[in-house]
Amino acid sequence: MSKPCVGCGWCCLQDPCMESHRRYGYMRRCPDLFWDGEAGRYMCGLMLDPETAEQVKRSQHAGQGCYAPLNSWREDVRNRDDD
Repeated sequence: MSKPCVGCGWCCLQDPCMESHRRYGYMRRCPDLFWDGEAGRYMCGLMLDPETAEQVKRSQHAGQGCYAPLNSWREDVRNRDDD
């Protein structure tokens, strides 16, 4: 049973998606990942961009739940930009 995405950033900070690699090359962190302080979670700029949203959502299985439901970041959602 999958759990919903909580925006902890684990996936994108640990292993950026192929869409990020295609656009930016192999970078440690996707430039389109950003912390939304108001929402208290990480957001994907690629999924919010009308030009790329549908393809990225499809390739990342958006809405189908967390791929790493046991990772400890799920219980500690915070801005990790300074880690």
